Amino acid sequence: MADFDIESVSGLRVIELREQLSNRGLPTTGLKEELVKRLRDAMESEQSIREVSDESSPEISERIKAVGEKEQAREERKSESEINLNQLLAAMMDMNSNLKKWRQVRENRKEDY
Repeated sequence: MADFDIESVSGLRVIELREQLSNRGLPTTGLKEELVKRLRDAMESEQSIREVSDESSPEISERIKAVGEKEQAREERKSESEINLNQLLAAMMDMNSNLKKWRQVRENRKEDY
């Protein structure tokens, strides 16, 4: 892992942000601002977990990990929803294109009669 801190995350290139997110098992899609926020949030969570686990019982550490896993699952569901919306939009655009073609064919047939 590269040597950088939370404040320097915004200076990373998108490819580096995606690599860091991928290493953490987090979604790598989105604009740079989203990637920066996601990585910062993950780094802050990791830092909190380290701090708490250094001074707390294993039970509390497990609870913190569970919260992190829930957050990761939420991010993955959000990413899947974005993909589904993009697929829906593409399908609607295809339908619109097909409708325009159909209307043109219908108009051409009217001209033939």
